[in-house]
Amino acid sequence: MTLGYNLLVIQMTEKEAVTAMRRITWMHIVSFALATAISYVLGVVSSLIFPVLGAPGVSALYVAAAIYVPLGIWMGLWGAFAGYVSCFFLGLYPSSYTPVQSFIWSWCDFLEALMPILFFKLLKIDPDFTLRRPKYAKVFVPFIVIGTLLLLIGIVVQVFWGAAYGEPFISFYKYAVYVGTALAIIGMVIGVFAGDPKTWLTYIFSGIILASVVSGVWGSMALTLYNLPPPLPSGLFIPVFIGWVTGDIIVLSTIGTALLVTLTPMIKRTPIYVEGWLA
Repeated sequence: MTLGYNLLVIQMTEKEAVTAMRRITWMHIVSFALATAISYVLGVVSSLIFPVLGAPGVSALYVAAAIYVPLGIWMGLWGAFAGYVSCFFLGLYPSSYTPVQSFIWSWCDFLEALMPILFFKLLKIDPDFTLRRPKYAKVFVPFIVIGTLLLLIGIVVQVFWGAAYGEPFISFYKYAVYVGTALAIIGMVIGVFAGDPKTWLTYIFSGIILASVVSGVWGSMALTLYNLPPPLPSGLFIPVFIGWVTGDIIVLSTIGTALLVTLTPMIKRTPIYVEGWLA
């Protein structure tokens, strides 16, 4: 009894020591800067190619969300900061909002990444996207892979042909997005059975649904109702909100999920992985 207790104390002490040794390093800062730059570029491209009409900076497929939301799960608040900073500069250019308007608006992407961070940290859930049950894993992988590929193919078709030539390329793009998203959603449901249910349920609720809704509410309100002054008419709140939330759910269900499943095991073995909030 005494030996077992002593071993437990030693293990707890070692874990506390390892946690205490964690510090913010240059690798965290470089990863944050790189993710911010990528998010900004993707945000600009998304808002220009897939705009929600009448709302500069708002995209029907905001691909940048698939960068900073997973980054939040891997690197804590660094992901939320990457979302905020990239959105702030997106507000300045090409959206042409004032620095004050952009400062207020950009909290939408901070909150989007913050939702899964809060749930994973406060519930003390270790994000584990590994596939443990081969029976379900064989079915899971094709749904996620094909769903994400369909979305990406649809985006490419829209960028190179749909925008320039119209039909039938626009219809192909729409159906590719719808079918790809449906397949990815089915894949995530299978993921609950193929992997760790707590991880998947937490991610689906906080990292996709809640993140998209909270971001959409703040962002739409900051553009149409509450700002100094609101840059858009109040009557655009509903169409901006619907386009915003729908697009983010699509991107996080497909590209975001594929990145988490593929990269999480590798990133957790690197120094940039954050077990706390910043280190």
